Amino acid sequence: MIEMVQRESAQINLRIDPELKEAAEQAALADRRSLSALIKKLLTDHCEAEGFLGERRERKPSKPRRGGRQARTP
Repeated sequence: MIEMVQRESAQINLRIDPELKEAAEQAALADRRSLSALIKKLLTDHCEAEGFLGERRERKPSKPRRGGRQARTP
């Protein structure tokens, strides 16, 4: 018997510009993904590249935010 392990998932609700949503839906369709799957992939790729997730956990210095303040590091 094959056991399937299901991980809990968190839900995110956000508001975006309708034009951005339309563009994202087209991008997802072109990539043969659902909009949710595309957003999850983009967030995962970004967090891995910035060292917040996965193998590269060592954070690099953060970029200045608007207003010239540095983001706090944990």
